Amino acid sequence: MKMVFGKTISINTAREEAGLPMSTANPTQEQQKQESLQEKTSNQSSSDLQQNSTHSPKQKKSQRKRPSKLTVLIAALIVVGVLVLTLPALRTPLFSAFSSGSTKNTTYITDRATRGSFKVSITERGQLDSLNNVTLSSKVKGFTTIISIVPEGTMVEKGDVVCELDSSLLVDKEKQQQIQVTQAEAELKQAEENVAIQKTQNESDTSAAELALVLARLDFEKFNEGESQRDLNVKEGAITKAREDLQRAEETFEFSKRIAKKGYKSQNDVEADRINVVKAEIDLEIAKEDLKVEKDYVQTRKYKELKADIDEKVRNLERVKRQGIATLAQFDARLKASQLTYEVEKSELERNREQIVACKMIAPQNGQVVYANQDSGRRSSGEDVIEEGTEVRERQAIIQLPDFSQMKVDARIHESKISMIKQGLPVDIRVDAFPEQLYRGTVDQVSSVPISSNWMRPDLKEYKATIRILPDSGDITKLKPGLTAEIEIRIDQRPDVLQVPVQSVITIGEQRYIFILMPDGRTERREVKIGQASDTMIEILSGIEAGEEVILNPRTHFADELIDLEEQLAIEKKKLAAKKGPASVEADQATPAGENAGGEKPGGEATEKKKPAGGNAGGMLQRLDKDADGKLSKEEAPERMQERFDELDANKDGFLDAGELSKLRGPGGGAGGPGGGAGAPRSGGENRP
Repeated sequence: MKMVFGKTISINTAREEAGLPMSTANPTQEQQKQESLQEKTSNQSSSDLQQNSTHSPKQKKSQRKRPSKLTVLIAALIVVGVLVLTLPALRTPLFSAFSSGSTKNTTYITDRATRGSFKVSITERGQLDSLNNVTLSSKVKGFTTIISIVPEGTMVEKGDVVCELDSSLLVDKEKQQQIQVTQAEAELKQAEENVAIQKTQNESDTSAAELALVLARLDFEKFNEGESQRDLNVKEGAITKAREDLQRAEETFEFSKRIAKKGYKSQNDVEADRINVVKAEIDLEIAKEDLKVEKDYVQTRKYKELKADIDEKVRNLERVKRQGIATLAQFDARLKASQLTYEVEKSELERNREQIVACKMIAPQNGQVVYANQDSGRRSSGEDVIEEGTEVRERQAIIQLPDFSQMKVDARIHESKISMIKQGLPVDIRVDAFPEQLYRGTVDQVSSVPISSNWMRPDLKEYKATIRILPDSGDITKLKPGLTAEIEIRIDQRPDVLQVPVQSVITIGEQRYIFILMPDGRTERREVKIGQASDTMIEILSGIEAGEEVILNPRTHFADELIDLEEQLAIEKKKLAAKKGPASVEADQATPAGENAGGEKPGGEATEKKKPAGGNAGGMLQRLDKDADGKLSKEEAPERMQERFDELDANKDGFLDAGELSKLRGPGGGAGGPGGGAGAPRSGGENRP
């Protein structure tokens, strides 16, 4: 690289100006390159200054005499300046002369366009971990204390006790729970017996009610078919006997009257026979009344009583059955409750015993004990390190047993590069602890969803990639989980590719430009088409030839020319949009500048248009403004924006306008994400919203 007097610029700044994603190469390597550039530049600058500082004594003497004519000189300069600025005929040639003279005296940082092997790769950093890593976590509910733990680094075998947690409280709780289980078991047995007793009682009560019903029916049949007629016959027999007694008494009375006339009976005997007749008549009437009472009252009443008794016995039988069912249901419910209580208490006892067993952590495989301190990532929030006496919570990782025969690297890939990474791509790996050793690996897995974003940078989207380290690429046994490694994912490598440093490419709108330093010292701006890009080099498809000298710091020397070019392209774009019609104007205005400036994908494909991560304020307002009133209410704002709504509402009118929404844009703005992405360059006033 040819180094001349000028200003050095960083690789990342150049990549941003070229419309490429920010380089993620090792910052140490980039710093070394920058220090080298600055050292060479400084040496050459000091040499030039030293030459310019040499003056003859006569020159020094003339300088001492100049202050006496200072006033005249200043006045002359003012007059000349006014004439130059007011007269176009003088201004244009004079400025052209100064411009040409400046070009001849200006030196640049340059490099040559070359043809050669072109490697496209992505460099990231990650952490080592075991591919087959078993994590032992606390299974004890709540919090408990580590009372013993195997020293870190100890090699253990499957079945060894590696950690023991405090189980004293669990043992006491187990004893209390055993009492609860015993009581629940006794209540369960009592409930089972009550159910059995009630079933027997129901059978007895039902049998007694059925027997009473049968007897009632028999009593009814006995009366209706026997006793009723018998009683009637008795009454009718009494009437017949009374009639015969009356007839005999009447005959005796008549006989007594006849023989009394003949003097054979006294008058008293005749009177006695008459009284017997009256008595017999009375007895006959009584017998008749008894028959009537028996038939009309006694028999009817007894019939109804016996009939009602049958009905009552039927109802009683039904009542006994229902009452038995209800009582049995109560005992069944108590039995089920007792069974459930017993099962719950017994299950709780089993859980307590499992918790006691869980206090002893057993190694499920052979391995080396590694404390899970570095994986928790929460020491800063007050979480203690793993050691004896430390209080641990449920599900907290305590020990890891990595399988060192299979190692991996976990890295995070920015969303702008994730489409380039495919499973199976080769990877070069350098571990910071062993920088002299180069390991080989392959992309084993790429996450399909981004990692949870940081609340401080909600627009940052990163995907997790797992790199498998090939076991035959080096001594893997010395690698440890948690070590930091730098990975270089080799996307593509092609021979005979025309390429230039990324610092030399300038992006304006959708065009790329390179400034060429001609052999005669002139500079020439050329529009180029680019292909793939690596961290330091970019492929040139057309526009320059191999061997031409490109300027690496064009913005330092051609800022005014680039600003004019930007304005010219913007005017042409507006004219073209006006010819297409209002719809095209709105579409162009809705498209952020630099959105399509990301170059081409690997393989020569054009880069797919991406929606900006943050978007400009006008576009954001247009997307979120549901009622199209030109402002955003708190109800229309997303949940994350609602948390800062009052802070963003500068005029406190309860709404957010485009100006207030612009506060949400990330640092540097633009459509690119972190590192510049594929957005337009930010320096030189290019495409600023």
